[in-house]
Amino acid sequence: MYFSTLVCLFASCFVLSAARLIEDISSAGFGALLSEHEILLAAFTSRTFEALSPFHDIFEQAADTVKTPFVIVDCEQELELCREFDVNAYPAIKLFKRKKDADKDGNESENENGEGGEIIRYRGRKMKHAIRSFVTKHEVPVLTHVQPSALADLKKIDDVVIIAYLRPDQEALLEIFRAIAKNHHQNFVFGYSTDMPTADAEGLAMPAIVCYKNSDGDNKVMNGHFKEEDVETFLRTAARDVIGEFNERTMDSFMAPGKLAAYIFAATEEDQIALRRELTPIAKRFEKFVTFGVADAVEYAPMAQNFGLLEDRYPALVVHAPMNDNVFAYRQGRQIQASTVEAMLTTILQAKATSGQVFGDDAPEMVEPKEEDDAKGHDEL
Repeated sequence: MYFSTLVCLFASCFVLSAARLIEDISSAGFGALLSEHEILLAAFTSRTFEALSPFHDIFEQAADTVKTPFVIVDCEQELELCREFDVNAYPAIKLFKRKKDADKDGNESENENGEGGEIIRYRGRKMKHAIRSFVTKHEVPVLTHVQPSALADLKKIDDVVIIAYLRPDQEALLEIFRAIAKNHHQNFVFGYSTDMPTADAEGLAMPAIVCYKNSDGDNKVMNGHFKEEDVETFLRTAARDVIGEFNERTMDSFMAPGKLAAYIFAATEEDQIALRRELTPIAKRFEKFVTFGVADAVEYAPMAQNFGLLEDRYPALVVHAPMNDNVFAYRQGRQIQASTVEAMLTTILQAKATSGQVFGDDAPEMVEPKEEDDAKGHDEL
């Protein structure tokens, strides 16, 4: 499969609109875009299936804040184009890189290398934030030398950003960090600063590596000289979310004997992000006793109902004790606050709560959210 052929065949001028999304693009237009842009994200889909409409909305929203052009290819209309790229199920998201990147796959992609570049299949969640994050990692260099004026923006560019603060003469450490970045750049954004006043402003002594976690604010620092294995260990531990994600791959960890499981049911990305930030300090404090996880309230609605939660009253929080199957709920319709959750967990762990007890009655009432378009699309149909 070679997309360089398309570039040669369709090199006619194509003007990209101010909006980064181009819908229902033709074969000729697609080829022209490939010739003009180093990176292009394409969603191969079908307008015929009504079930895919939520995905189309999500893909459009994901295009808002990225530099890379997003295009939608309707495989019902452009059958040959979809065959060209081996699209057999909808929706399929593929990132086209005109210049081949020698660094290999990350956790959410598989590579299809061709003559003129690289095609990377996106296999992450079909949610706008996750799609944006995937594209962002390919928009930035493998390792960015950060100037002081650009530090604030780079620190916030993605969920997890790894920045090394090194003195100009610490070239050996820089080479170690560069090797780490090459191995992990599809998972994290990497940068380094050699400006001492910048490190001072961050409260750091060089050398140091900081893991900036914008997803929950739980930043981590590694101080002092390091070897490659030190940085590898730091990445494994520092980048881990203390509030994990509940899904089929992780559900066994929520049934660990001797620990409570706290499930945060959220239907939107905005609620998931906000509650991670709100509850991460509590999750860290109770980490030895409670496993926290965010569960998709749409995908796991039956599970939420089995815990006694009312449908469409999200976000919601439930604490489950696997050892005796006791369930404790946070009052639905009330704001989920760290202080109230802390008091709830303390009461449960002190064996002062009864199964079925509801907490949070004193918390403020939740503000009703606006109608949300960020519904779920199916990964494959």
